[in-house]
Amino acid sequence: MNKSKEIKIIAAIAGVLTLFASCNKSGKDSKVVEIILEAQNAPYTYEDENGNPAGYEYEVLKAIEKKLPEWKFNYQVLDYETALAGVRTGKYTLDAGCKFRTPAREKAFLVSAPYNYFFMNLVVKANSGINGLEDMSGKSISPIVATDGRAVALKDWIDGHPEVTVDFKTLASSGAMADEIAKVEDGVFDAAYLSAEQANAILSEAKYTDLKITKRVDGRDTVFLINKDKREFQKAVNKALEELTADGTLGELTVKFFGEDNFEVAKKIGLKKD
Repeated sequence: MNKSKEIKIIAAIAGVLTLFASCNKSGKDSKVVEIILEAQNAPYTYEDENGNPAGYEYEVLKAIEKKLPEWKFNYQVLDYETALAGVRTGKYTLDAGCKFRTPAREKAFLVSAPYNYFFMNLVVKANSGINGLEDMSGKSISPIVATDGRAVALKDWIDGHPEVTVDFKTLASSGAMADEIAKVEDGVFDAAYLSAEQANAILSEAKYTDLKITKRVDGRDTVFLINKDKREFQKAVNKALEELTADGTLGELTVKFFGEDNFEVAKKIGLKKD
């Protein structure tokens, strides 16, 4: 082989290697995924006393990870706004934080198959006489940030029940759920709209004695939000979730965290179809 030809071959090989490195650098073919769990959302996602990810959704993700050995999951706990923005831009791959499926989210992200069912309750004064949303005519509910799925679900319920005139407004930026309950305690609003699990976690810290949690008033399935460019990962996650639902793993995890099989409850109240 003459020297000129040898130099051309080496240059060609170097070009291929550079292209390969560039593809890997772009992350499009990477099997490493950045998983974000939102902070202060116990028992769904939170940071434990040692600073480690914890909660029901973390356990679900670990079960998915076992079924996807070709993918490497890196976990972080972040605040709500940072998590959403990071997944939207592609800095992170998946956001876990008890999210409902909404038209806006389906436009901004890929969404997973359901991995849980979220049941909403009201937190009210014990002597209020309020036992459900039907009792809220002429009364007010603590504001929720507009991008929170709870706000979408509540607006859907209100739109579907024009005979019940509920005073409910949304916020431009997120606030703490504890503040929603504190405003009921202070008499600013008549009710807060969240899950019994979230409410119990807050009430156990706040030590309020004059509030009660009503029976379930509504429900939605919950999904993971995935960056738009990670369709292959979305398909892998959905396949794993299908298997974990079918073999009862997710139902068992809901019993562990919530005291009952949320999938069976969802069937009974018509949220889940076989």
